[in-house]
Amino acid sequence: MRRISFSSAGTRNHRRDRRLTLLQLVLEADGIEYNSCDWGLGGIRIEGLIPDRKEEDSLRILVSGERKGQHLSIDVMATIVRVDKAMNETALRFDDLSAEDLDVLEALITGRRISA
Repeated sequence: MRRISFSSAGTRNHRRDRRLTLLQLVLEADGIEYNSCDWGLGGIRIEGLIPDRKEEDSLRILVSGERKGQHLSIDVMATIVRVDKAMNETALRFDDLSAEDLDVLEALITGRRISA
């Protein structure tokens, strides 16, 4: 896949998708809730460390947020790609998102309604 390059907060990023910081999402992993630092179609970076987890661990997560009065969530598998103990952050990559999961993430990005 083609990667895009853009600058965010003075840092050069090479990602497939832009990361969003304005709309904060909540991630639930192993029964604990975390707030997002940033997120995109490819993954999410959270505030905090997930206990007893390390890089390359796969786990089921629930990611949720509200946009324009609509509560949206996805329940997916993810892989931990970075654990930054100094910054107290964990980055996860979404694994095998379904078309419905992508629709939910796109709705959170754009604010469009998902019809039931």
